[in-house]
This record gives sequence, structure tokens and C-alpha cells, in this order.
Amino acid sequence: MRISILGLGALGRVFAAAFARTEHEIHLHVRGERGAHAMLEGLHIRGASQEQTPAERFIFTCEELERPPSFEQQSDVVILAVKSHSLPSLLDVAAALLKPNGTALTIANGLGHVQTLGRALGPQRVVAATTTHGAYMAAGRSVVWAGKGSVQLATTALGPSQAQLEVLVDAFEEAGLFPSVCEDAATMIWDKVLLNLAINPLAALTGLENGELLVSERFDTCMMVYREAVRVARMERVPVPDEVAFEHRLRTVLTTTAQNQCSMLQDIKSGRTTEIDALNGALVDLAEVHGLSVPVNQVLTALIRACHP
Repeated sequence: MRISILGLGALGRVFAAAFARTEHEIHLHVRGERGAHAMLEGLHIRGASQEQTPAERFIFTCEELERPPSFEQQSDVVILAVKSHSLPSLLDVAAALLKPNGTALTIANGLGHVQTLGRALGPQRVVAATTTHGAYMAAGRSVVWAGKGSVQLATTALGPSQAQLEVLVDAFEEAGLFPSVCEDAATMIWDKVLLNLAINPLAALTGLENGELLVSERFDTCMMVYREAVRVARMERVPVPDEVAFEHRLRTVLTTTAQNQCSMLQDIKSGRTTEIDALNGALVDLAEVHGLSVPVNQVLTALIRACHP
């Protein structure tokens, strides 16, 4: 089976190195200086796992060079391991690589990605996915796998069959990425997004590590974000955890990741565009559709956008 990974950020590299331990053919679509370095030196992962994978283990295509015809419609699985704002630029690549009966997914944070992929690739080829693996780029182009988590997968009413989903689960299992199958794709995505909404913009604006959001007044603001978001989720007919359950889960996540800097804070510190438009910004848009007011999320979205380059 050929697995194509589009994007070599921190999580893309972790996934690539993990899949390289299997017998599957691993194709990496790269760009820029980082991509060129990977084509020459391979991948170096440290932290939760130590991996030094030579470049020869992979086959490469490069954004800056013409893609050979031999890659067209040859990938059984395409994983878009990029930030949400980079997804649109890679949809044509994914469509060109994916077999007619292949499966595609993205591990980008946010709302609406399954629908975006479905419009580009056909819903019958798209699986919903979220992940709790944590990683960040370190000096010397190495990646720190900050914490092993899991990968949650779900199909939709129009999505791939259960048999296709099981093949995908087996591949993730072989790679040691700890997959699990969820029955409802929307619930799975919103469960992850609610945490991202509550944690990421506040941590990014204050420059604080996750654990520092447990201070009462900051935690109260996190819960205000949740209360607005849950009203929108219910209008979307998505079952979400009640306030007591979410508060317990949020405290647990902030405690276990107390020394972590969330990805949105890392993006702002590095002068990169964040995923705010797929998170709180997307919530604001949905709220408007349903005639709801979400002022806290609206302010957070505006402030984070003001920090973009």
C-alpha cells in the first residue's frame, strides 16, 4: 500500500517516521528548504520516540518541481498533515495522487475540513480524523515528539465503507500511532475543537503555558468560550459534553499538558498565520448562520487575526 503524506511540519514528520517502520511504501510531498533537507538527510525525531529515518526509506515529490506522471492516482491513502489554512493549496495535489478507491484524511485542527475534502475528492473517499499526538519543530530541523497520543477515525454516511476504514486503522496500528474508531464523525471533531477553542487563543494571546490557564479568572474565560460554542453545536445538532463533564476534561487536559505551549502560541511566536479561522473564526461564522451572538469568540478571533503577519 502507498501512503502519501502532504506536508512536513512537526506532526507530518512524526507520522512519516512512524509509517516508515511499516512495510508500506511512504511518499512525502514536500516544499521549500525544509522539504529539500528531508530529501537529502531524512527525518530525525526525538522525545517520546527516537527515530532516525534515512531519506532512502521514502519516495519524494516536490512542490517546486513537476510531479512525474507515475504518481498519478497511485496512492491508497493521502494524509494532509498541514495547518488548516494550507489545505486549499493541496487539494489538487491530493486529487491527483489518490486512487479512485483510495482514502484521504487531514489531521488539521478545526471545523469544516471533512466537507472541504469531500467537495474536492468526493465524500466516498474522505475519512474524518483527529489526533492528540503532540510535536514541535526544534533546532537543527529535528522534531520533538512531545507526547504520544492517539488518532481518532470516523467515517460518515457518504464516506468509505467499514472495510476501508478497517484497512486504514490497521495501517495506523502498525505504525504505532494508536488509532481508535468513533461512531459519529461530527461528535468526534467537536470534542477536539471545543478544547482548541477554549485553550488555544487564550494561551496564544497571553503567552502562557497550558497549565497557567488553570488560574481561576483565566479558566473562567475558557469556560465562557465553551458556553458560547456549545450553543452553536446544539444548533448544528451535534451532541456535546455538558458543562460539568467539559470542565472536568478541560482541567485534566490543562494539568497533563501543563508545560506545553499550544500550537497557536508557537505560530504567533514564530510569526506564522494561525488556525484561528478554522477554530473560533469558524464558530463565529456558524453562530451568524443560526442568529446567535458569540462575543467572546468574536473578540478572540479579531485579536488573533491582528497578530498575523
